[in-house]
Amino acid sequence: MSEQSLSAVEAELYDRQIRLWGIESQEKLRAANVLLINCRGLGCEIAKNILLSGINSLTVLDDSLVTEEEQIKNFFLTKESIGKKLAEAILPKAQSLNPLVKITADCENPVEKNANFFEAFTIIITTGIKTDLVLKLDKICRINKVKLISGDVFGMFGFSVADFLNHEYYEDRVQMLPKKRTQDGSVKTTIQVKGQIDYPELNKVLIFPNTKQSIDAIKKSNRRNGLFFLMLTLLEFRNENGRNPQISTKTDDIEKLKIIKKSIVGLYKISTSIFEDSLFEQSFGEVVPVCAILGGVIAQEVIKAVSHKEITINNIFLLDPVTFNGKEECVGA
Repeated sequence: MSEQSLSAVEAELYDRQIRLWGIESQEKLRAANVLLINCRGLGCEIAKNILLSGINSLTVLDDSLVTEEEQIKNFFLTKESIGKKLAEAILPKAQSLNPLVKITADCENPVEKNANFFEAFTIIITTGIKTDLVLKLDKICRINKVKLISGDVFGMFGFSVADFLNHEYYEDRVQMLPKKRTQDGSVKTTIQVKGQIDYPELNKVLIFPNTKQSIDAIKKSNRRNGLFFLMLTLLEFRNENGRNPQISTKTDDIEKLKIIKKSIVGLYKISTSIFEDSLFEQSFGEVVPVCAILGGVIAQEVIKAVSHKEITINNIFLLDPVTFNGKEECVGA
């Protein structure tokens, strides 16, 4: 969808946002078609924020059924949703957040979608999928100039990794005016500065043992935040086991995580002290407050990437499970 002028109804509804980031940015959002893969604890937080921002359309791709546990932590669901297709069950409450956004439910398995399906979107958001699918999607996105951001929550730990291609942005900066040129008494003005971030493809960012990926980026790994390697360890656990670590098998899963950690630090040629094994204790479940924090961060990045307003994170965000401070890492560039 090409950019269009906002209607009077849209201008009134998005008045506060227009004052914040301008009419041009809101029109870019109004033209954006977003795909969200999985709408569970983290996904529902992301969906809420981007729906309120005023995008054109949101497609929710999720083939799961609503469980009792999922219903408790997903505010789009009710007790009547249990046993139903999740993508369809969230529609009523999601649509009520913003009736002006077109919302579509797709209950197919993301793995079974062909490449053509993903071409129509402005940006794709993924949660809770294996890395091989993320990397496959990234290749498709790069061919079709579609932006991609992937995020997950493991207990108290959360992260996102983005590929916004060759992303141009505009940033407002305050500039002091020479006193001799001022006529109205003002001493400063706001100017718009253009910038660009060239994102690396994700197969240069997410590198695991036993893959055929290039390891050139590994040479710079000794300066990485330890949480980056915690992220890789947890993702590799999902890749190997087809699930996240579970409380019901906590003891066994922690041992598996320790083994995976050894293989990853061996690949990157770093010390096992890069992060403490005690962090594994905090990596179970999908903690709702952490979903809310990370969901806000990812949605903010989506809004910035689509509107081209303000600088985006390049390219990894890490939420510290101990301090809850956000850390940024640039990997693979």
